[in-house]
Amino acid sequence: QDAPALLEDIAATLLRTTAASPGAKAAGVGATMALLLADCESVDVQKRVAAGLQALRETCRQRGGAFATLVQAERERLLRELDDAAQKAGDTHWFSSVRSLALNVYFSSEIGATRATRYVAVPGRYEGCVPLKPGQPAWW
Repeated sequence: QDAPALLEDIAATLLRTTAASPGAKAAGVGATMALLLADCESVDVQKRVAAGLQALRETCRQRGGAFATLVQAERERLLRELDDAAQKAGDTHWFSSVRSLALNVYFSSEIGATRATRYVAVPGRYEGCVPLKPGQPAWW
């Protein structure tokens, strides 16, 4: 599985489609994540992410196939394990960079900005604290 597709599958596991909004796969985040990783991240981060993705591919092979072919619960479990390791290691763990890229790309996409959060095309007055009702999406 190539890097953009694997990145998109990771993002789609983190940001799934719900009744309220389409997920990361619908937003097509994989190619943008790969572009930003290649063009905007340091060589050290690029190498760390490439090594991490290769380790993830190997782990998935040992568990029965590619990441995309694993059942949703197994993908989520793998990402929780990676997230736990990343929380302990901090910004030096490859998954921290991938998680940050996934969130930034998704919420910067049209789908993320207009369907997962509220969006106002023309700015109004500043309101620093706006109470939300349960289930109400946050403002972007």
